[in-house]
Amino acid sequence: MPHPDPHDPPLLTPTFLRLVAGHFLQALGFSSMLILPLYLGHLDATRAEIGTIMGVASVGGLILRPIAGWALDTIGRRPTLAVGTAILALGMLLTGLVDRIGPLVYTARVLVGVGAGTLFTAYFTFAADMIPITRRAEGIALFGISGLAPMAINGVLGRVDLPVSDLRWVFPAVGVLVLLSLIPVWPLPESRKTPEETTGPPPIRAGRALTARPLWSVWLATVVFSGLVAVFMAFITVTAARRGMPAPADVWFTYAGGAVAVRLFGARLPARLGLHNMVAPALSLYVAGCLLAAAAESPSAFLLAGLCAGLGHGYCFPVLTAQVVDRVPERNRGSGLAAFTAQWELSAIALTPAFGLIADRFDDRTMFGSIALLAVLGLAAWAAVEHRATTLTGPPTPQPPIR
Repeated sequence: MPHPDPHDPPLLTPTFLRLVAGHFLQALGFSSMLILPLYLGHLDATRAEIGTIMGVASVGGLILRPIAGWALDTIGRRPTLAVGTAILALGMLLTGLVDRIGPLVYTARVLVGVGAGTLFTAYFTFAADMIPITRRAEGIALFGISGLAPMAINGVLGRVDLPVSDLRWVFPAVGVLVLLSLIPVWPLPESRKTPEETTGPPPIRAGRALTARPLWSVWLATVVFSGLVAVFMAFITVTAARRGMPAPADVWFTYAGGAVAVRLFGARLPARLGLHNMVAPALSLYVAGCLLAAAAESPSAFLLAGLCAGLGHGYCFPVLTAQVVDRVPERNRGSGLAAFTAQWELSAIALTPAFGLIADRFDDRTMFGSIALLAVLGLAAWAAVEHRATTLTGPPTPQPPIR
């Protein structure tokens, strides 16, 4: 971990660590979903069906995301987080009851999407409130470790020789841990706001803030990044299994390991180099992971693909999150992060079924190669938009944290 400057405000406070503990437990829910494609494959789902089932979770999350953002900014962080936790746990319980491809799995996935999407937004909004402004990117990076580390659960499950047919029972068990995440979080104090910050029609006010020019490049980079993540996470294990990898879930060991490593040992690098200077290298690492997945024929090649993608994820997510927090007015922080996380849902809805069809029509190699090419084109567009934004307005001034 980077050595802190003695003049920096503290980051690892008791309240921050309690939030980290809650985030870790609830993140087990999302992370366990990464093995769902293996179970769906056991139920004879096609690539297109797997992509649709994985993507449908985002429909519920996307529809309710504006409400989640509004609730965070008006009702409060903690109540919104509690509701999201209950919905996610219910969705995971229903997932454990799935024994065929039918309406139940789609219902469960919608509930998982609503709960996970709400928690995705709520936890990072809560964290942004606590992190000192001078350590924002570093703090978000370190906080995000508690969401990435649980991915290793999938590798552990792959090592205990649990039959694929029994994977369904993992989901309700993890759902109990999701409910337990409320224990460390519930005593946390709400962020205090002045009356001036909570008056006026939130949807109109937020809409104006979220369409400001400094955010255009951030939204574009988020679309590229979330598209890469959606396709990689939905299909990497089923591709590895098809090509004979004995323990395909091991990919998540190197993915999580790479992402956690750069955040532990390089968390301060984005602030030193400039947040916008880190976007292209991070996205390029993820593209490399997809290209390696396209060509991989051995376990070591798949592990390397997971490592490259994880390194890209480790930097890209906190950089983009910090840019959103910096470029959105403080009073609209919940709505801003809701818009940010909603783009992940859009990518899952639009891209996982589409790229599943590409895999069914051609092969997995074409699927991963196509998403990599699309990301390269998007990265070129991002560079042009970001250059124009910084030329016209200069680097955005970070907003102060909530006190």
